[in-house]
Amino acid sequence: MIRTIGVSAILGLVTLGCGPEGHGESSSEASDVGGTSTGGASSSTTTASEPTSSSTSSSTTDEPEPEPAPACGPPPEGATLDITLDGEVPFTLGDVRFDQACEVAEVEDDGAGGYALGFDCTDEMGQPVVHTLALTLEPPGVAPVTVGEAVQLRLHNDNPFYANTFLTVRDAEGAPLLALLSAEALPDAYTDEYWSEYYPQSDFYAPLVFDRVWPCEPSCESGPDSCPCRQRGAVDFTLGDEVVRVYESNLGQLAAGQFELRVPRSGAVYWQSCPMPTDTTSAWTTLLVTRQP
Repeated sequence: MIRTIGVSAILGLVTLGCGPEGHGESSSEASDVGGTSTGGASSSTTTASEPTSSSTSSSTTDEPEPEPAPACGPPPEGATLDITLDGEVPFTLGDVRFDQACEVAEVEDDGAGGYALGFDCTDEMGQPVVHTLALTLEPPGVAPVTVGEAVQLRLHNDNPFYANTFLTVRDAEGAPLLALLSAEALPDAYTDEYWSEYYPQSDFYAPLVFDRVWPCEPSCESGPDSCPCRQRGAVDFTLGDEVVRVYESNLGQLAAGQFELRVPRSGAVYWQSCPMPTDTTSAWTTLLVTRQP
């Protein structure tokens, strides 16, 4: 199968618009209630910054009418994320997979809320190799590793017409320190033999489980975008018995493991009002999980 590289990376998009769709994924995914998931989440889902309901006004007083709750989850906090790996944006890395033992050689604050990490690693042939990971964050974040720490760095990067990027940093015992995903679908999205080459297995982020959900109704806004109707999504993060829902452009916390959760993007073009062209994706999710000090 010949796979052609496109002209721009989906990772850097500010709005989803008519973004690329790879591997023949049906654009009707955006209308599915559950979306594509890595595993079932508990029904006892909590929501990060979940708005509280207002009390009803009394019919015998002149109390003002309560303000309506947000239509779909808390308002966006403006969470953003940009990454570079080994000095490249994922779109230009190509198809790269590795799982290497490393030592953290550098942790540098970029002065704007993000940070750069350097790793001295050993490749699959036993040869030394250096990797770098730089994260540009809004709101500011805290690096989850320290210099001299032994870690396992694992990357699965796939370039169809854009970049599906799956990355983890784990400590010496295998516990997750950092989990990053920027992709059209979650791990184990395709289970047949052909597509399984392009997506990691569902346990890639274990014991963390991600489940993409679509609790919001589509909304349409006029403007220059040729696909003005889109649907705001959310991600359910599960660790043990704890489940936290984080809506697109918001942050959350998993008490178990002391993890900060970011979902800069989890949205989709509303395919019923904006038919998607061939080889494009209607949905995209970007998330970051980091251990907190």
